[in-house]
Amino acid sequence: MRALLALAIAVLALALPVSGSAAPPSNDGFDLATVVASVPFSDSANLDEATTEAGEPQACTFKTRSVWYRYAPAASTAVTVDMSGSSPGVSVALWRSFGGIGNLSFEGCLFGGSTVLGAQAGGTYYIQAGDSSIGPAQLQLAVAPVPPPPNDAFVDAKAVGSLPYSDVVQMLASTLEPDEPAPAESSFLGSAWWRFVAPNSGPMLVSEAGCCATRRTSVYTGAGLVELEEVPVARSFGRLIFQAEAGTEYMIQLGHSGGLCCGADLGITVEVAPNPGVAIFSSPFDPSSYDTVQFFGSGFDPAGFSIESWSWDFGDGATGSEQSMSHRYIADGDYQVTLTIATQDGRTASTSRMVTVITHDVGVTKFVVPQSAQVGKTRSITVEVASSRYDEDVQVLLYRSVPGGFEHIATSTQLVSSRKRGTQFSFSYTFRPEDAEVGKVTFKAVAVVVAGRDALPADNEAIALPTKVM
Repeated sequence: MRALLALAIAVLALALPVSGSAAPPSNDGFDLATVVASVPFSDSANLDEATTEAGEPQACTFKTRSVWYRYAPAASTAVTVDMSGSSPGVSVALWRSFGGIGNLSFEGCLFGGSTVLGAQAGGTYYIQAGDSSIGPAQLQLAVAPVPPPPNDAFVDAKAVGSLPYSDVVQMLASTLEPDEPAPAESSFLGSAWWRFVAPNSGPMLVSEAGCCATRRTSVYTGAGLVELEEVPVARSFGRLIFQAEAGTEYMIQLGHSGGLCCGADLGITVEVAPNPGVAIFSSPFDPSSYDTVQFFGSGFDPAGFSIESWSWDFGDGATGSEQSMSHRYIADGDYQVTLTIATQDGRTASTSRMVTVITHDVGVTKFVVPQSAQVGKTRSITVEVASSRYDEDVQVLLYRSVPGGFEHIATSTQLVSSRKRGTQFSFSYTFRPEDAEVGKVTFKAVAVVVAGRDALPADNEAIALPTKVM
């Protein structure tokens, strides 16, 4: 009985699968890649026993097991690579081959869902699918052709709706029609079309959407491909501006030159071109007729075009045409300064600011101090100030000398009339023992315009001859 039981167990053991004994998938290696002969194509692969090989590239995530697929289209095309339904953790890396596993060019990653691959005629592309886990893993792979955009043909051009308008389409499968215009500097592989009727006259901004560098937008008028006439435009970094006429129908063409192109989701935005912004800065902010005023213009175009011209009107008959200008006003007064800028495509903006020129000029014309004095005695000090232009509120500050410099001792403020030869500021000072220790004291007077900046400050300060102190 025991012998029969042992025999039964042995037979059962032979019938059960042994862990690790299953064969790896047929496309486990790079040279064993499953050929995607035509699309649409689909496959399901169990990755449990898949492996990696020496020199196998690692991209997207590290893979300890992988399978391979090879696709070599006879004609340039665009396909979607879809891994929906695959086990969590499974990822796909897309490669273009230039000869063997050691000469692959990375094209992109896929961690779920789908992506678009732009495949060139004569190229060989590899799909590497795998994961780094040790548990069960299943790959569901589908490769399907990408249809052309719905507005691939001129007659199927999409209508541009209310502004601002934006639209994005899948461009990799777009085509070119016979007689379709294309710029000489670009080798278009395909294009898409939009139809736009201008609601108003004025500059229109068309911006290219998407990160692909191999694209170009053009604007035409005409009812058919053979009748199209290109509209003059100004271009700047994926944007163009053209002058629209109200009620005119314009055909907008977006072309591309191939490549993966960030998924090839390209499109346009159409909007009224914004006005540029302009500002004026100047220094000094309180100029006199002796100052040379430095003017600086600041211009910014939200549409991204350069500022091509600067036109200054300084309000006194003088003009200028540089971004930064210097100008001197001969007479006091209020001057309206205007700056007008123009962009590369001809849009303009202007701004004005008032510059007030006022020349303040006061000076110390007489400074009377005692020639000698005794400690404890109070003596008078007189400062005379004149104003050459306007009646000015003037503050006179009186200082006495101390070792190492001067010390402020008194302040007086009053109106100085420009119609008088001078206005007196009277002070009194009681001489101190420290003055006697030195044997003398020197007084300094400084006149300050209260509500302005003196244009000629050289005569605002006076230092008297020393007063002998006993």
